[in-house]
Amino acid sequence: MPPDGYAQRIAEICLRNGILLIADEVMTGMGRTGKPFAVQHWGVEPDIILVGKGVASGYAPLGAVLVSARVVAAFERGSGAFMHGFTYQAHAVSTAAGNAVLDYLESHKLFDRVNTAGQKLCAALSPLQSHPNVGDIRGPGLLLGVEFVKDKATHEPFQKEQDIAEKIREACLEENVLVYPTQGCVDGVRGDHILLAPPFTILPEECALIARALQSAVARVFAS
Repeated sequence: MPPDGYAQRIAEICLRNGILLIADEVMTGMGRTGKPFAVQHWGVEPDIILVGKGVASGYAPLGAVLVSARVVAAFERGSGAFMHGFTYQAHAVSTAAGNAVLDYLESHKLFDRVNTAGQKLCAALSPLQSHPNVGDIRGPGLLLGVEFVKDKATHEPFQKEQDIAEKIREACLEENVLVYPTQGCVDGVRGDHILLAPPFTILPEECALIARALQSAVARVFAS
C-alpha cells in the first residue's frame, strides 16, 4: 500500500493534466482492505477501476472494468457506443458466480468484518515484530505484508540469491499455511516480503494458526 498522500498527489497530477486515473483494484478491491476499494482510504475517485479475483471469489474467472460518469459522458458525446468485446465477455456462469458472491458479501456484511479480522491477525503476528530479521508488518484489513531484512536498524535487504521469501513460503507450507512470496520491493531486485490475504471469514483460531506457522518458519529459516 502506498504511503498517505501518494494516491492524492497522483490524482491531483492526473486531474491537472487531463489524464484518466485508473486504479488497479484486482487484488486490493472488493473489500480486501476493509473498504470496497482501497483508493477509498484516501478519498480518491478514479475514472476507471479494474476489479477481479474477489469479485467472484475464485468460483469462476471474472473481471470487470468500472467507469465514472465522466468517462460515460465522453462516450455519449462521441459515438455513443463502446465497441469492444471478446469471446467470453458476459459469460453466463461467471457472471452468475459474481452475482452470488456479491449477494453473499452484502447479506453477511463481510466488508464490515474485514477490519476486525485484520486487527486480530495483526495482534497474533505482533510477537514477530521484535525478530531481528522482520523489518515490518503492515497493511490494511486482510491484506498484510511481512518484510524481511538483513539489518533491522538500517532496513538493509538480503541479496536476491538468498531467496528468503521463497524459503519462508516453503517453511510455512510445511506448517500447512500458504503465503505469497515476493522479491524486488526495494529496488526491483532486492527486497523480500510475503503477502497474507486470508478469506474474510477467517476465525480467531485461524489467525493464531497462521501466526504460529509464520513464527516457526521464521525461526527455521533464520536459524540456518
